[in-house]
Amino acid sequence: MKVAVVGAGIAGLACAKRLTELGMVVEVFDKARGPGGRMTSKRTTHGYLDLGAQYFTAREPRFIKQVQHWQQQGVVAPWLAPVWQYQQGKLQPSPDSQYRFIGVPAMHSPVKQLAMGLNVQYQWQLTKLQYDAAGWWLTDSQARQLGPFSAVVLSIPPAQAAAMLPAELAASLPTASLIPCWAVNIELVAPSGVPAGGIFVKDPALPVSWLSRQNSKPGRMHSESWLVHFTPAFSQQHLEQDDSFWQQSAVTCLAQILSADISSKSILCHRWRYAQINPASQATATQALSQGLWLAGDWTKGGRVENAWLSGIDIAEQLTYG
Repeated sequence: MKVAVVGAGIAGLACAKRLTELGMVVEVFDKARGPGGRMTSKRTTHGYLDLGAQYFTAREPRFIKQVQHWQQQGVVAPWLAPVWQYQQGKLQPSPDSQYRFIGVPAMHSPVKQLAMGLNVQYQWQLTKLQYDAAGWWLTDSQARQLGPFSAVVLSIPPAQAAAMLPAELAASLPTASLIPCWAVNIELVAPSGVPAGGIFVKDPALPVSWLSRQNSKPGRMHSESWLVHFTPAFSQQHLEQDDSFWQQSAVTCLAQILSADISSKSILCHRWRYAQINPASQATATQALSQGLWLAGDWTKGGRVENAWLSGIDIAEQLTYG
């Protein structure tokens, strides 16, 4: 069986890796320059910056085993920095005892490890997907056609998948299942003195959900640098605002939460249009959308890096064993 996987994030590559192990012929396609998806980190001259996924947890036995393998490969490590919370105007240690992992030296490191040995074509923009008696055909932005494939796994946001499919299939996709998040990284001139590695922001008066001190993670920017994730609601409300709006908003919020004057060396903004699970969406479980057409991604299982990986593995095994 020849299978196409569209999307080189953790769900797509986990699926492709498992299919290859099970004897399938697999081709992976992604519009980006490399693997990672929402786990992609930005490389700078002073180290990596994690702009998307900040850490992950492991609960399911198969994923625990995978994380242990990644640790042996040196691409994953525990994140041991203290995690705090900001609530009712106070910054204090978080009461949770969750064990968290990070990619080393970047969040996308375990995803790159999954991609090793796979046939992956990057900077390949899929525009159309169609089916005939021979199988599934993929068309790219330069009108090149590839196929036929016995099966296609779409490991991309449902809204993006809908734009490529015939109307009758696109109508069944939960296109509102993922909502946006603006991310802003602020490199400080001087250390803040705050020891927290991450901060859950639980103040409804603030438009921020999460802060992370990048230099609390191995391989990241050495100087003190804070990543600010804005809430989905605020991100959606101001989705098209320019970088200056987000820079000012991030500095203002960071100063309030850290109770410090913020002077920045550099500020980087990034918009994730499809970032987090929409609690108002009724997303379907991982399933075959049509004959030989499958949907993968964290959104099919309720979010989280672990569930993205599991969605890809589950599809690979269903394709193989039925």
